[in-house]
Amino acid sequence: MTLETSRVCETKQQLEKLIMDITSHDLNLQMQQLVADYKKTGDEHYKLDAEYLRAEFDTWWNDEVSLFAPPAQGV
Repeated sequence: MTLETSRVCETKQQLEKLIMDITSHDLNLQMQQLVADYKKTGDEHYKLDAEYLRAEFDTWWNDEVSLFAPPAQGV
């Protein structure tokens, strides 16, 4: 029997870190798939989509201060 580790978030900072870990992982998988599709097909739009995802993520996350800044909400 194996025990699963639990990631209990007790603070807002822990929750933000968990959200960013999940988001980063998901975006990395999406970018890898887009790059693989680009290499397979030669279609530039896959490469551009991967670059756009990376740039978008970089605007949300400031590594220097480890602060999550979500995109502005429409008013």
